[in-house]
Amino acid sequence: MRISTIQIFNIANNSIRDSSNAIAKTQEQLSTGQRILTASDDPVGAAKVLELEHNLSRIEQYGKNIDLAENSLSLEETTLDSVSNLIQRVRELAVKAGNTATHTPQDYQNIASEINARIDELKELMNAQNAAGDYIFAGYKGGEAPFTGNAQAGFEFLGSEGGLNIKVSESTSVQVSDSGKDIFWNIPAAENSMRTSASSVNTADPAAKISVGQIVDQEAYDAFYPEDMIITYDQGTDSLSFTERSTGLPVTDPVSGLPMTGIPYTPGTDIEVHGVSVRMTGQPDDGDQFFIDSSPNQDILTTLSRFSEAMSNYDGSEDSKTALTTVVGNTLDNLDNTQEVLSQTTATLGARFNTLDSMREQHLDTQLYTQEVLGEIRDLDYAEAATRLSAQSLILDAAQASFMRVSQLTLFSRM
Repeated sequence: MRISTIQIFNIANNSIRDSSNAIAKTQEQLSTGQRILTASDDPVGAAKVLELEHNLSRIEQYGKNIDLAENSLSLEETTLDSVSNLIQRVRELAVKAGNTATHTPQDYQNIASEINARIDELKELMNAQNAAGDYIFAGYKGGEAPFTGNAQAGFEFLGSEGGLNIKVSESTSVQVSDSGKDIFWNIPAAENSMRTSASSVNTADPAAKISVGQIVDQEAYDAFYPEDMIITYDQGTDSLSFTERSTGLPVTDPVSGLPMTGIPYTPGTDIEVHGVSVRMTGQPDDGDQFFIDSSPNQDILTTLSRFSEAMSNYDGSEDSKTALTTVVGNTLDNLDNTQEVLSQTTATLGARFNTLDSMREQHLDTQLYTQEVLGEIRDLDYAEAATRLSAQSLILDAAQASFMRVSQLTLFSRM
């Protein structure tokens, strides 16, 4: 069998190339520290490596989610602590205000001024935002301030119920926010209560307003409760009419028994009906409506506003003393109810923190184990690779030397 010169060169070239490729691959393995560089190196191992790396990526993302959840819960906890401290201060002022025998009307004006400042501070806390600018007590509507209004026009909650959840493992999600409706709005009232509001479709510009109001005769209001009232303005007669929401029938005056229709409207004047006293300001348009809705709850902003209003109206008379004493008692009860809700919410925050800590520890354990398994499959045995590189270098040197010898052979070499 004869072998041509070109075959000799091709055989030598292939041998040297294969040896060079093997050395280059081993050198790359040594430089990267990885045994599997391509799927062809170990198809089964490469698939397992991809799976393990994907698991590590998920664990890393869950870790970031846990950090985000902890930051959100810490901000909420700090805000609730500030609210609790504020309410404690208001409680001290309410206890002080209960001593009507020693305080003058000016003293109550001074206390009312501080309460008004506390209302503004409380509203700002209830509309607290995180670093991303989202309102933490707005539920799912994080881009809109959840609490609006004032004592002159009533307060509104514009957020949603429920809170945001973040996934911290394959099967676990943690709630990272609470709706302000549950914490600040739906506070059980000491007595049957009510909320006032203006219709969203009123057309007056500037809008006429209705105050948060006071329940000045609890027994009379309890007899009417839980009916709601609608106040409608008639421009032709410049008067107000009161109707029951459920029936549409006129509300009757409990004293005279006459329907409360055609009541002359005087801006800024108190209007009393079935134990409720409200004050309307501004000039409504014809057909504008205002609502007095019964409620077993009373939000904390309304509680503080009614407390402030009662002190502002104090004139030293026996009637004002009696009215203020009643308001102070209800205020203290409502503040206690608010503190109880805050305590319950803080307790749930603690439970969520515990869940996050547990998940973090679990992910760390899983991460360490996964990295260990990944290292066994993917990482290079340096001793074996170094020995292999020496052998491959020896093979390359031998191939090159053999080619040099064979390439110099001729027929004359055998003579």
